[in-house]
Amino acid sequence: MADRIEREIEEILAKLDEEAPRETRKPISMLAHKDRKQAPAAAAPKPVAARTSTNITPAHLLLAGAGLVIGGLVLSGFLDAFIWVSFAGVLVFLSAFGWSFFRSPRPAAGNGGGAGGHYWRDRWIEYEPSNAKPWDRVKRRFRR
Repeated sequence: MADRIEREIEEILAKLDEEAPRETRKPISMLAHKDRKQAPAAAAPKPVAARTSTNITPAHLLLAGAGLVIGGLVLSGFLDAFIWVSFAGVLVFLSAFGWSFFRSPRPAAGNGGGAGGHYWRDRWIEYEPSNAKPWDRVKRRFRR
């Protein structure tokens, strides 16, 4: 039975070689789906505000606030004035936590997505518009 399967595979491979020679085939890029969507977007100029933004997210501020709290508490053993650094860290942490509820979600820059969607399994998937009110976004997050 194994010999019969091997012969069938060999026949199929021989037919494939006869039908389309390898030198005429064009290699398919693994990133072809990104190229199709990124080409028009790269040609369009970005607004000045988007180019100068620093991409600070609530996650960055949460980590910075926690680092300030821990660093301030450790250094307050040497100098009492560093306790204020710890209090500032608490304020940064709490403000970043509040900001995380009210910011509009954006796709990450590395996944090839743009505003409104991204490619998944070689299909463009669009998301619902993110112009909902902050309270509606909070309700939607807890509804899931």
